[in-house]
Amino acid sequence: MNSEKQRFPYLAPRRVLFAAQFPPPVGGQNIVRQRMFRSLVADPEIEAVHLDMPFVSSFSQARKASLGKLWALIGVIVRALHLRRKGKFDLLMYPAGGPQTVPMVRDILLLPILMTLADRTIVNFHAAGIEERLAERRGILERLLKKVYSRVAVGVVMTAYNRRDPEALGVGSVLTIPHHLKDENVAKLMPDFSHTATPRFVYLGHLYGLKGTPQLIEAFARVLHDYPDAKLCLIGEFVAPYSAEAFRKDVLARGIEDAVEWIGALSGEKKWQHLRKNNCFVFPSVAPYESFGLVVVEAMMFGLPLLVSDWRGNNDVVGENFGGILFPVTPSLADGIEFSLRGALKNRSLWKKWGDDNRMIYENRYRATGDCEDYVSWVRRSFWPEE
Repeated sequence: MNSEKQRFPYLAPRRVLFAAQFPPPVGGQNIVRQRMFRSLVADPEIEAVHLDMPFVSSFSQARKASLGKLWALIGVIVRALHLRRKGKFDLLMYPAGGPQTVPMVRDILLLPILMTLADRTIVNFHAAGIEERLAERRGILERLLKKVYSRVAVGVVMTAYNRRDPEALGVGSVLTIPHHLKDENVAKLMPDFSHTATPRFVYLGHLYGLKGTPQLIEAFARVLHDYPDAKLCLIGEFVAPYSAEAFRKDVLARGIEDAVEWIGALSGEKKWQHLRKNNCFVFPSVAPYESFGLVVVEAMMFGLPLLVSDWRGNNDVVGENFGGILFPVTPSLADGIEFSLRGALKNRSLWKKWGDDNRMIYENRYRATGDCEDYVSWVRRSFWPEE
């Protein structure tokens, strides 16, 4: 076999430099890229090498400049050059930083260097909002970012909405590839939708204003007056300036502490247990970088009805015939959430159908046989057709 690889180099495993920060902290992009990397490692025709990008230890540090991040950037470059000594990479897989100034500076400084280490480059656009940043400002940072990204061969987005970002940057080719998740609910264990079951709303994700946390508490408090048996569970990590203390004050000020539960960030089976325990999922995000709510697909996996903000790529993720309510975010996000909560409670008899519809959407659009295997198959077909 070794002699065959010397005669036919294309038989050797393709070298992929996979740049990413894996959890912690726990977040959609970190989780998905870790799954992608595991799938690449499992492929015998790919030699996947992880280039760690440890820029933040918690999401409270995200998008903020610091001396520590400068040292981390230098460390990433040094490690990348060291890995290159073992041979050039066939492919670089890189995560776009996003529309804020600090991630833009990171990409301007780092991406050109990493691109010299590989024959081709794929950039995954997870955070939305770059197109708006380029439209609002035309400074030196924006011009440099466009210059860097104009050399990228392929940009990958998760929803049709987010195509505007790589297209605005001049990326050569843009592909829409939704995330495909391994089925963690193969037994199809559905929540309790009986008329005697307590209506239990659950939110999963980061907790702060742009994710709709204080607005959700406000809306739920209004609804609780008319539906006193309802419960709300929030799962995730607080992101500054919002905090656990601010959350407790919001809850206590409204006198709803007996109906609201906060649980920290969860992963694996503990997360799945809580999704099964509740029976309606709320996703009120208005974050400017929202592009593909991974937690929405996870809720679909467990057959939960969905109350989702009509914002950014959310409509693309759930589709036209999903089970639940797509609620407006203007003029008041709290009003929109309240509208969806009341609409859901008035239609409790539809929750099982809504859950079944969402499970079907997951099975038809988002289910993978393994972690991100569909994505890895696409990488092989697109970049390394059979010789």
